[in-house]
Amino acid sequence: MTPYKELLWFRTAKRMEILNITPDVEEVVGKSGVREGLALVYPMHTSSAVYISDSDPSLTEDLASILSRLVPRGAGYHHDVADPKANADAHLRAVLAGHHVTLPVSEGRLDLGTYQTIYYAEFDGKLDKEIQVKVLGV
Repeated sequence: MTPYKELLWFRTAKRMEILNITPDVEEVVGKSGVREGLALVYPMHTSSAVYISDSDPSLTEDLASILSRLVPRGAGYHHDVADPKANADAHLRAVLAGHHVTLPVSEGRLDLGTYQTIYYAEFDGKLDKEIQVKVLGV
């Protein structure tokens, strides 16, 4: 079993933005040559998350709205005092959204349900950020 690894790079236009990365991950799985196995989708930053949800864009808007209300920016977090970037809200939102996902690969393709979509959620954006996709299998 030889692992295949590729980095996907993104720069969001906004500080908090959620992107559908399903086609990008599908392309990596296709290039890997793995027919049966697993794909790990892992952001290389603690202020971003990868999660699975329904393809309906209104759910993306709802998640962003809920996270903004649950974890408002500048709410007196200890991290904002300790770190001059003052981005505690981004780190906390990433923890709540879920850091990474592991997905099944069957017959050389991601084995997703009908409406399942892979999302990259950036909470401290406008910078180049990478996501590691590692595919393992046969």
